[in-house]
Amino acid sequence: MDRVLRDVFDYSYRDYILSWYGNLSRDDGQLYHLLLDDFWEIVKQIRQRLSHVDVVKVVCNDIVKALLTHFCDLKAATARHEEQPRPFVLHACLKDSHDEVRFLQTCSQVLVLCLLPSKDIQSLSLRTMLAEILTTKGTLTS
Repeated sequence: MDRVLRDVFDYSYRDYILSWYGNLSRDDGQLYHLLLDDFWEIVKQIRQRLSHVDVVKVVCNDIVKALLTHFCDLKAATARHEEQPRPFVLHACLKDSHDEVRFLQTCSQVLVLCLLPSKDIQSLSLRTMLAEILTTKGTLTS
């Protein structure tokens, strides 16, 4: 599993960082090793957090309930296809693009707080920059 994660990191580094950073600096792999250390710290934290998840409950209870709800909704929607369709109600965070961005910013801030290595968590500028990158990633490539 570690080999697969290492490959994911290597491909991500090559495609998303080295593609632009390689032209800016000749640091002989220093950035790669710094980011790799942080990556493994994030993996360690995720593993530690997941070790507290009751997998049996998630698989046998939570997923089954979600699927049951989904199929009940699907069956009800199919049964009334001849009736006047009800408007699809969006989640409040998707009402407009401003609310969506605020929601994505909040999610990104929480993700950064949960996954950033403890040695970097005190840096407000780093947390802000990473959260903004995560928030705007989709809009920058669109």
